[in-house]
Amino acid sequence: MNKLRFSIFSTAIFAASLFVTSVSQSANSMNQQVYKTIHSDGTVTYTDKATNDAEAIVLSAPTSTFESRAPALKPLLQTRQKPSVNYKLSILSPQNDATIRSNIGELSIGASIEPRIGGFYQLHINGKVHESAAGMFALRDMERGAYEYSVKFINNSGKLIASSEARRVYLHQASALIN
Repeated sequence: MNKLRFSIFSTAIFAASLFVTSVSQSANSMNQQVYKTIHSDGTVTYTDKATNDAEAIVLSAPTSTFESRAPALKPLLQTRQKPSVNYKLSILSPQNDATIRSNIGELSIGASIEPRIGGFYQLHINGKVHESAAGMFALRDMERGAYEYSVKFINNSGKLIASSEARRVYLHQASALIN
């Protein structure tokens, strides 16, 4: 009976050692090399396939690998772009080719920008530049004649955001000789 127990015990130990040996050999026969690749966008990939820019990583524990059936995912670039805003600069008054009658030489020009943004308006009229935070320009002591003008909008950083097309306005004054 003792011989039978010894035989069963020794057979069990032999089988266990064979199992451990086969697991150890199969683990050693698998490709234990892992490669690390750092991409230009900062993402890191670990794989068992070597590439030119991959760094070999030594693992201290046995690993097992399997091939995924899921399609490979490409890393998304994390770019934060400000949405493009189309600003529209409108000249509210006067209309193009309008005739303004003012004996004291007053000329009012109004402009607005949509959507609203911080900054200031510049009126360019016959080679002179006037600035306004509200977009309203009240010009005084203007002589009669034709004036070409345009309006520009400059943001708080000094960047040109929008500009209008050139327009023309005619300023008429009554003659001093009449009366």
